[in-house]
Amino acid sequence: MYASLSANHAPPALLLEVASRFSPEVELAASGQTVTFSIAPLRQLIGSPHQIASEICRAGHECKLQASLAIAGNPDSAILLSRHFIGVTMVTPGEERLKLASLPLAELFAYDTVKLAPNLLEILLRWGIKTCEDLAALPEKGLSERLGAAGIYLRRLACGTVSRPLRLKAEQTSYTIEKELEDSLELLEPLLFLFSRALGELCHRLRAQSQAARELDLQLKLEEKDTAYTCRLEFPVPLSDPRTILKLLQLHLERHPPDAPVRGFRLHLEPVEPQRVQGGIFLPPTPAPDKLHVTLARIAGMVGAENVGTPVLLNTHRPDAFALTPLPSTARANQPAPEMLRLAMRLFRPALQAQVQLVQLAPKNLTAAGIRGHVLRHAGPWKTSGDWWTTTSWTREEWDIALDDGALYRIYQESATHEWFVHAVYD
Repeated sequence: MYASLSANHAPPALLLEVASRFSPEVELAASGQTVTFSIAPLRQLIGSPHQIASEICRAGHECKLQASLAIAGNPDSAILLSRHFIGVTMVTPGEERLKLASLPLAELFAYDTVKLAPNLLEILLRWGIKTCEDLAALPEKGLSERLGAAGIYLRRLACGTVSRPLRLKAEQTSYTIEKELEDSLELLEPLLFLFSRALGELCHRLRAQSQAARELDLQLKLEEKDTAYTCRLEFPVPLSDPRTILKLLQLHLERHPPDAPVRGFRLHLEPVEPQRVQGGIFLPPTPAPDKLHVTLARIAGMVGAENVGTPVLLNTHRPDAFALTPLPSTARANQPAPEMLRLAMRLFRPALQAQVQLVQLAPKNLTAAGIRGHVLRHAGPWKTSGDWWTTTSWTREEWDIALDDGALYRIYQESATHEWFVHAVYD
């Protein structure tokens, strides 16, 4: 059993106040003029539907609310009756069709403007269908053939047989925790203990809403400081594990600690849809993205964030000229790369100093650290140079050679010093 209160000139807050006295779950219509709630649990507390209606009317009188009340077996029938009939209307479950029979057909379209297109009303009026009684008398199969699913829903609405749960407004979940500390903290360990509890609570809220964190915002209130310490951590993949997020935050704070004791903090997680990856049976296992990110953060802490990333070739002719860019996002990283057959070259950094014996100006024997052999084949030289307009100009002659040990090498000779170096080995 459901009860519905409708009032054209009452504020929605007053309707919600009266309805909340009888049920914690209240549906508020989009217009804000109708509230609906279940009264089935009140049978044991108050009594019969007549007694429940009397108590609802008494509560409305105390709040000085002038509204119409309807009680029916489903929410839609209760709402339609409360909007159309003045005063108190009670319908025994199963008799909704008789009570709704006199309602004009336009009432159904005014009630549900989402599922019912306005042109359906014009079609039915041309058929001579003016009331809910006329519509309920039509066969459901015929309406389905001519009007589709909308015709079936409209007929069931007129018959009072639509069964659905209440449309409850979901409460807005907050993913922010603020805390003021009684005593200022100077050490990182007790501060991380507080962060652990806060992140555990925030991640629990995320999982309850089937969400994950895309980024973390941290604000620290510092002692005797006008400005707050702020940091933002953007995750390469959405995370919902508090231990992983805490570890990333710890690594960041160890590299960039606050310069004063902390007397309060504010933690916020930005929610997004979690990432779901389908593993392959015949593919080798790969590390979890969150664990990989923690490993990269640890490496960045040891060698510096500017030394971690993806190498990108620079627009120059200088050999081995590259720069590190931030790691690509997960969306780009997961895209399949075009298959291409290439000869890979592993560079020696720094280049290996070598001794080369020449025969007719071509390499014949090579000796370097860990490399020794007779040249079977060679290609070159290629004279390359660059940056002639700067103080770091360079000029060299490069050769590709195949040694008798089966390996291919790239070697070069500096034109200025005539020194030989092993630049790379081919794979």
